Amino acid sequence: MIEKFFMPSNHNMKKTYIWTVLAGSVYAGSSFLMSMFTSKYIGVAQAGILALALTIGNQLVTIGLYNIRTFQVSDVTEKYTFSDYCVLRVLTVSAMLLVGVIWVLKDSHQGVKLAAIGFAILFRAIEAVSDLLEGRYQQKGRYDVACKGVFVKVLSYLAAFLVTLFLTKNIAAALGALAVTYLIMLCVIDSRLIGRFGGISFQTTWMRQKGLLLEGLPLFVNAFLNAYIINASKYALDKYYDSETLGIFNVLYMMAFVVNMFASFVLKPIISVLAEKYVKRDISGFVKLVLRQVAVILTVTLVCIGGAWLLGVPVLGFLFGVDLTHYKGALCVVLISGGFTALYQLLQYGIIIMRHQYSTFVCCGLTVVLTYVLTPILTKRYAVMGASASYTISIGFMSAMFLGFFVYHLQRDKKKIEDRG
Repeated sequence: MIEKFFMPSNHNMKKTYIWTVLAGSVYAGSSFLMSMFTSKYIGVAQAGILALALTIGNQLVTIGLYNIRTFQVSDVTEKYTFSDYCVLRVLTVSAMLLVGVIWVLKDSHQGVKLAAIGFAILFRAIEAVSDLLEGRYQQKGRYDVACKGVFVKVLSYLAAFLVTLFLTKNIAAALGALAVTYLIMLCVIDSRLIGRFGGISFQTTWMRQKGLLLEGLPLFVNAFLNAYIINASKYALDKYYDSETLGIFNVLYMMAFVVNMFASFVLKPIISVLAEKYVKRDISGFVKLVLRQVAVILTVTLVCIGGAWLLGVPVLGFLFGVDLTHYKGALCVVLISGGFTALYQLLQYGIIIMRHQYSTFVCCGLTVVLTYVLTPILTKRYAVMGASASYTISIGFMSAMFLGFFVYHLQRDKKKIEDRG
């Protein structure tokens, strides 16, 4: 039954896009719904605790993921075997959990906040394992299988979270139910599917692991630094203001990912296509696909900003049960950052496919310096608007850096291909 649903023989690109939209929608919408129900039925302060817990989990999951998914999917010639990727994921998830324990012990959080952070870290660790298997499906040309898995697993753990939250009114208990449900669904679904893609193996050598670790190192550092850039505003608000202020910012902040979510519907299914075009030296086709995605990002961003200006504040205020009358400008600023986020991710994929991933470290490194200096100043002085503006400035700066490196490497690689004849 499971294999029949997830792996029908009559799959095609149209169905893949449909499942991409469904999976992306429920994944992005899950955080929205979790925050909305928490804010409206328990309080915006509890929603602030949820935001902090998920923020820390999102920071640490960069260790577990090692940001190797795009590299894995674009490894169409299988320079590294799936077994190599499996061993790497065991190492990275173990490191993530260890750092998570240290993080929890060093902070002064107590009670519900402490438990919520712990369960959020566990939840993201399970997600890192799921990501490895979904990457295998995508690498083998079955992104529809990966998307179906995301769709079913997210709906399951979202339902567990909402039901538990309703019954217990406890954010930590709800996150615990979420993590347990995710683990169960991972075991039930992926244990039946992965065998069709060669199964799981842990045969590798130190030299191959060393090579994979080194090739993925700039991607990991980039992801970790990027997580700090994304979350710096939340850390600053948690430091200078109360959980309620953080909860209000989180309502606005999530809207940035609406832009990124819609843009990803077009981008993610074509990553392997981009890789194939580049490997086959079809630079013209490679550039056309990138430019088409840039146009999509721009269009989606403008539409979302227009909708937010007209209806964003009253609609969000009703859904979350908070007064957002004074945050209309901050909402539009946050949506601009969503467009920048989608743009730099697109350019990052292109740079990784061209195998110049060390450039991404420079982009993120310089942006971290800017964020570290700018974010505390603006956030402390202007609260939610300061947090929104500092985040948008940082992401905009990073997008410009990625664009510069993308054009530079593209021109150099194009010249090399022309010189070879």
